[in-house]
Amino acid sequence: MHILTQLHIDIARNATDDFNLFHDPLRWQRIAGNPFQGTIALGFQLGLFVETQINQSASTIEQRQYSVYEFSFVNPAKEGDELSLILKSARISKTPMGKQESQRLILKASGKPSLMGFYRQSDYLSVSSPLLMYDKGHLSKMPDRTLLDDSAFLKRKWMIVGNAKNYLLSAFADQTQYIDEFANTVCFPQFYPLSLMSSAMLERAQALGYDLISNPMIYVSQNMCIDNQQLAQLKSNDCLNMLVAPVEKDPSHLTCAGWVNSESPLFCAEVKLMPLSDMLKSYS
Repeated sequence: MHILTQLHIDIARNATDDFNLFHDPLRWQRIAGNPFQGTIALGFQLGLFVETQINQSASTIEQRQYSVYEFSFVNPAKEGDELSLILKSARISKTPMGKQESQRLILKASGKPSLMGFYRQSDYLSVSSPLLMYDKGHLSKMPDRTLLDDSAFLKRKWMIVGNAKNYLLSAFADQTQYIDEFANTVCFPQFYPLSLMSSAMLERAQALGYDLISNPMIYVSQNMCIDNQQLAQLKSNDCLNMLVAPVEKDPSHLTCAGWVNSESPLFCAEVKLMPLSDMLKSYS
């Protein structure tokens, strides 16, 4: 059984520097009209649970260069919920760019669908971003928290082994399957660098003067693609340069790309959000 506790939520938010008040046990009440009546799990934390459960189930999908996660958020997972994952049969699709093998999935929280979508292994980078026009070498020389072109925000983080181990614990994973000092093994989970997008998005909102307390936003969907070959080569204290920007000036639709040691991105992602006020209107 995987029962979500506040400790799991705290470990996840501390390991990824996610300061969203939805996860804070002392300050969630400050969110105006908060319908959840308590803290909720991080969206990326649920993604890490999906990743580690797939790995522990010895998925039959053939490993390819890229892993893809395409999620839609249905209901929050809250303290006390039991998490469980359902995976459907795999299907292969062919495109001019290569093959993709996909499994449909449903993550349930105490029996209710919380997250639905797909897990894929792909021969190609299936998520594109206009941020790929930026030069990684140029970005690495810029100060952290630089706002480029009035919209793209640069956030710099480091791959910290201790944070990754704690983050794995927040998703009920066996950290020794990823990081084992006695075997001199460091294999970061895919959702560790992906999850660092959360702090980048929050800090961008603050830099633009967005009020995260009076007008918070919640996840609607995530579509993320990460390069497994690059991920396998990451070492402790490698620097991750991330850019976050809106898609076609829509503040609720963001794109993010991250670079570490290669000119090609470690990951590309699209995230759609919704103001909490809009969700409340739909239920009124």
